[in-house]
Amino acid sequence: MKQMAMQEDNISFEEIGKEETIHAEQPQALFKQPIRGRYQGLHAELKARCAPENFMNPYEPEKVSKANELYSEVLHTDEQADEQLKQLRLRAIEELGIKFSTEELFDRLSAACNPKNFTGESYNKERLELSNRLYQAVLMNADNVLALEEIEGEAKELIEEYKPTRHSKKTTKSPQKEEVDIIELFLIILSAILFVIVVIVANLTLYH
Repeated sequence: MKQMAMQEDNISFEEIGKEETIHAEQPQALFKQPIRGRYQGLHAELKARCAPENFMNPYEPEKVSKANELYSEVLHTDEQADEQLKQLRLRAIEELGIKFSTEELFDRLSAACNPKNFTGESYNKERLELSNRLYQAVLMNADNVLALEEIEGEAKELIEEYKPTRHSKKTTKSPQKEEVDIIELFLIILSAILFVIVVIVANLTLYH
């Protein structure tokens, strides 16, 4: 009986250990990867992603038909008509299941909302709490452009405050660059001295 009780205890401890491992891995598993791709604006991305040929291999006749309709509307929409283009993007997401590029927006948000920005000498309790919440949301929605745009609105202050140079190493001039600067300064001073001498000589000539 004692052996059976010990076995039951061992099993329960193992199960607890497994549960703890699963819970520890869950947050990382929820993080997504951003959709890569850089385009010259939303209009260009819509043209690339909504092209009907994208749904011909494998062949999806219903999506080809919807893509044909959307693609035509994109071509007849002005490149600067942001609201119309966003409506077309929403339709492309809902009707065609397209995932739009989040690379640039993800990079900007993950940098500005990183909780590390408000630790150490830059510690700020309220900012750290806000950035921690938003940073997690950014990682969990890295492949969702609509969600990231909502987060961008909430993170407006963090984005405005963020200064990349604050967290990067200071750039130092190379010895060659410093040498060139010294030579340029010397030439400027020499030119000024020569100018003064020419003026003095010219005035002396006039008086004699």
